[in-house]
Amino acid sequence: MMHDLLFILYTWVVRIGNIYVFIGSFFSDKIGKLNKGRQDVWKKLENIHHGSGPVTWIHCASLGEFEQGRPLIEMLRVKYPDSHIALSFFSPSGYELQKGYEFADTIFYLPSDMPENAKKIISKLNPKIVIFVKYEFWWNLIRSLTERDIPAFLISAVFRQKDYFFRPFFAPFLDLLKNYRMIFVQDKNSSDTLKHYQINNHMITGDTRIDRVLERSKEPIVDKRIKEYCHNKTVIVYGSVWQSDMQIVEKSIKRFPDFIHIIAPHDISNQNIKKLCSMISSDSWLYSDTDWHSNVLIINNIGMLGSLYAVAKYAYIGGGFGNGIHNILEPAVFGIPVFFGPEHKKFNEAVILSNEKIAFAINRQNEMIHIIANLEKSGIEYQNITEKAADFFSGNMGATEKTASFLYTYL
Repeated sequence: MMHDLLFILYTWVVRIGNIYVFIGSFFSDKIGKLNKGRQDVWKKLENIHHGSGPVTWIHCASLGEFEQGRPLIEMLRVKYPDSHIALSFFSPSGYELQKGYEFADTIFYLPSDMPENAKKIISKLNPKIVIFVKYEFWWNLIRSLTERDIPAFLISAVFRQKDYFFRPFFAPFLDLLKNYRMIFVQDKNSSDTLKHYQINNHMITGDTRIDRVLERSKEPIVDKRIKEYCHNKTVIVYGSVWQSDMQIVEKSIKRFPDFIHIIAPHDISNQNIKKLCSMISSDSWLYSDTDWHSNVLIINNIGMLGSLYAVAKYAYIGGGFGNGIHNILEPAVFGIPVFFGPEHKKFNEAVILSNEKIAFAINRQNEMIHIIANLEKSGIEYQNITEKAADFFSGNMGATEKTASFLYTYL
């Protein structure tokens, strides 16, 4: 009784969310893209061509999860070139950037998690296996996959005792975790949490994103203008920054006037770019400008950030004074000190790297500039960070191979 009631309640929450998306589509370009993408999905799947091989369906919430799933997708493509890879996204920020991704055959928005949608999309795709990345728990979809006896997997997952489905009221959702054929977790803490609730269908494999950033760091493609602009200069890159990060950025620009300061906002809308420019007292230029006559450059496009860290000596990652930090592995793989705000504890890599003094969690505006000033004086201390970063990445690589080896038995 409780089990059915919870699913009815969950489905009603999803229905209300659909109404929000519809109304929001009139006021937000991002929500508008989500709404249209969901409407178009059935037309897109009508024209799906499976080819000669089975369908492997991978679902990612957004761009960050895609970067975790990407090494696995590409490994599966090489192993099974005739298979049909279907890739779905929840967020426009993932879909819009990767809708032309060459290693997937079909790319689409995941329909809202209604029971009828779950059954319909499974019928359309007829997948041999389904792979969810990290945090994706769509309960009606998982339930329908179980009913059809289609193996579902969760990769690069992280679990904490405070996750909502570990609370007594959500016990039916907890039972659904047992329906995954296998859950690949990043660390021992996640494994211990699952064991506590008698969820034994899991194994520790690590974070596939580490394999991805290692691969990208070998031959970073750095923009020619950026190379020339940063030549023989000390560079700080501020990645995925929000307005709440700008006081840190402004302090750093004032303290280090001889450095090159490259700011890559999370939101590159014209309105937000103008606001960020107004929060900087120094002259600043946009990447789209013809010439740059200042040591402060704002990146007003998408897709460059990962390569910018290759020319940086320091990196600050935004979001830590808001809802949570963005990707710190991308800069850390280059062996540079990485800084971020206090909202980082739900990110394993941030906790580990800060404990190892490879990265630095800051709570006050002046902390970062003090640490950088000390590192500028001590080449030995900086070199220690670089060496510890190399040890961390070499010691944690291989999650993709471990995960793929298990999945091969189902393909």
